[in-house]
Amino acid sequence: MKKPEKSKMTDQQMQENINDTMTKDFKVKIDEDTQKALDILKQTQEVIDEIAKDKKEEAKKKLANLIGELEILITKNPKVSLIPVNVSYEVRDAVVDIETAEALIEEARKEFEAGYYQAAKKVLNTLSSEYIIKISFLPLATYPDAMKIAAKLLEEGKKDEAIAVLMNALYILAIQEIAIPLPVLRAEEFIKAAALAVSEKKEEYIETAVVLLENAEYQLQLAEVMGYGKKDKEYKELALAIAELKEAIKEKQETGGLFDKLSEKIKQFKERLFFDKVKEN
Repeated sequence: MKKPEKSKMTDQQMQENINDTMTKDFKVKIDEDTQKALDILKQTQEVIDEIAKDKKEEAKKKLANLIGELEILITKNPKVSLIPVNVSYEVRDAVVDIETAEALIEEARKEFEAGYYQAAKKVLNTLSSEYIIKISFLPLATYPDAMKIAAKLLEEGKKDEAIAVLMNALYILAIQEIAIPLPVLRAEEFIKAAALAVSEKKEEYIETAVVLLENAEYQLQLAEVMGYGKKDKEYKELALAIAELKEAIKEKQETGGLFDKLSEKIKQFKERLFFDKVKEN
């Protein structure tokens, strides 16, 4: 596919739009049970402070209470076994057009056919254009056991060891990474911008909308060339939906329903292939 006319949306605007969308999609949600778990963790820090101040009996009593509360909470709601506490983002964008992607694929193919498998792997490692979501979790399921060990150490008079066990439990995080193709995210933002342009109902905005949709189409083809869900029939369905929209815009037909349909298609496509279910936490 020929590279389309560049849209008026700058790279910075595009990245800001993607950041906004991802922040909404992967926002850490604190429900009632999660808040209870976080409160227990806060009290664990208080236990550490009491041990440090040689308040052994107070610390033991509080530890016993916290162990009971945690075990009840985890039994009641297993989802709190892993508590999402932070979300960060990283962009890995090595490939920005189909020509570059195809050249890299051909280079990797030649290396592979020649038996230079590691060289082929190195080339393919550069074939990426991804938005990385990193979610940090507190593995709460490990806390009751850590608390029991700390209580035993405290009973044995091993104050420093008890503190070390609790500190270790508090600061160990489990990290999960979710990689979503940037071309798919960019296509989604181009479609949103096109819908907004059409809503202005002015000739110059209509032309802008067509350019935006052509850019969305190109980004989806780039994602397909790079192997992000390459065999998925929905790439074809999305391309047909975009073509239908462009035709309707040029013919000045009603497009609201078509935009809604296309937006829902790409949303479902993105979530089904690339989003991790952790978002439901």
